[in-house]
Amino acid sequence: MKKVSIYVLTFFTVLIAVSCNTNSEKEAVLAGGYSGPPYTVQLVEYVNEKLPYLHSYTHAIYNDKIIMMGGRTNGLHAIGYKFDQSNSNKTIYVVDTKNWTDPAGWHVYSLPYSNLNFQNNNVDTRHFMANNAEFFTKDSVLYIVGGLLGGIVPTQLNNPKDPQSGIKTLGGPASAGPITLPYFTAIDLPALINQVMNNHKQAMAANAIRQVLDINFAITGGEISLIDTTVYLVFGWNFYVSPGPAGPGDQYSHQIKAFTFTDTGSVLSVSPVTICKTCWDGKVGEDNSGNYRRRDGSLSAMIDPGDGSQALLYYAGVFKNGNNNFDSPVWIGKDAAAEQPFVIRSNVYTCMVVPAYSKANKTSYATLLGGMKNAEYNGGPITKPTELTATNAPVTALDLTGAFTNIPFSNQFTTIMIDSKHNFSQYLLPDSFPKTIQPVILPASPVDTLESATLPVNSVTYNGSESELIWTLKSDRLSNGVIDYDAFIKANPKGAVVGYLHGGILSALTNVFAAKSAHLSIASNRIFAVKIVPVEK
Repeated sequence: MKKVSIYVLTFFTVLIAVSCNTNSEKEAVLAGGYSGPPYTVQLVEYVNEKLPYLHSYTHAIYNDKIIMMGGRTNGLHAIGYKFDQSNSNKTIYVVDTKNWTDPAGWHVYSLPYSNLNFQNNNVDTRHFMANNAEFFTKDSVLYIVGGLLGGIVPTQLNNPKDPQSGIKTLGGPASAGPITLPYFTAIDLPALINQVMNNHKQAMAANAIRQVLDINFAITGGEISLIDTTVYLVFGWNFYVSPGPAGPGDQYSHQIKAFTFTDTGSVLSVSPVTICKTCWDGKVGEDNSGNYRRRDGSLSAMIDPGDGSQALLYYAGVFKNGNNNFDSPVWIGKDAAAEQPFVIRSNVYTCMVVPAYSKANKTSYATLLGGMKNAEYNGGPITKPTELTATNAPVTALDLTGAFTNIPFSNQFTTIMIDSKHNFSQYLLPDSFPKTIQPVILPASPVDTLESATLPVNSVTYNGSESELIWTLKSDRLSNGVIDYDAFIKANPKGAVVGYLHGGILSALTNVFAAKSAHLSIASNRIFAVKIVPVEK
């Protein structure tokens, strides 16, 4: 599950009619030579053991500080979504970068969320430990929607020391199972940073955390973006555990919700939620059908290469018909959305996206980093971005058993291109996640009665799922955060770093479900500089 952090304030999106190529893609090399993306993306790893081991967490940037909270401290969940609070991250981290160019020297402060010192007792602070929430930053405020609160194992329910026992819950005693939080929360970043870095010595102001309760916000694993003053809450689900023998349930959104908000710094208020005519697939709740029954995909801002206007693009996601991944993108505008007739062959599960636009080329680009794939490239080694087609990367046949063997973890980077006529294509990059530069410890698993193990240096691990991209590029970005490639490459003819990729799920195998052991995947603290490098002609 994933979400998109937006560090920009305003932009306007217009959806125009799109005409995409069909599933029989064009060849990679057209008359006249290479026609793929003009750049590749490379990672350079740093080592900083002070950084937390997290995935699916919430983060924000304020000046030279990175704030991290919530998320999970274990690896991929087991089949059945056995989330519990023993693996919920209950610590708030503030990373003092001091020097953005040297992540190895970043200093990390931390504070248990239960030690927050604030004057307002009318807010639910469990957002600080939720995973897979949707979030964005505007000015100096972090806004969070929804997120999954891990359940309490039975031995914890009557423990008076449990940090949840003194916190307002949703109408009664703490639930034994996971729930999705129905809140839209605003958090003043300077006040939060001061709390963590000064060990909560001075109480936060009563209005430093503001909150609105609305069942529409009970979403986890969705995506979020801001268009002007309108928040777009894209897909996702409401996961809950029913009392008694009914067990877990899941109500998918099937929708792209929109709402506006007003934040005076003292009071947070929201407008009624609206849904445009094409922003709903007509299905509701636990219905397994519907083209918008999606979660755990990726979302990015885009520039429409046809007219230069702004849009959003949602990439694939799970679970189609309740079993497998989607492989089509969804183009989203201010008042419309449309599934595109194009097959995405890699990076179909939540991963970070680097979007760019070239006015000179009349082309938009989106590079996706790792995650999972649903097609295996069989064309041999490549030295330049190479188009994925039905011939060299056939989509694996659907697995209807629930084993999900057809969407394994991947180290691949791919770039999706959209030309001025709205033809889509996807290119496999020659670069990917590098081998490990230090040993990786896989902890013991009492469930599977497995002992701990250590992967040596230079091991291949699978990364990118549920990681976070910490943008550092200030200039050469358009108003919606998309990289202005023409300006960027003019200023950096040999390429440059645009941000840092941190955390996520690290797996020793391509498919942990097939191995039937979550022991083989962990939360990662790996951090990489993300560098755009032009392709040699």
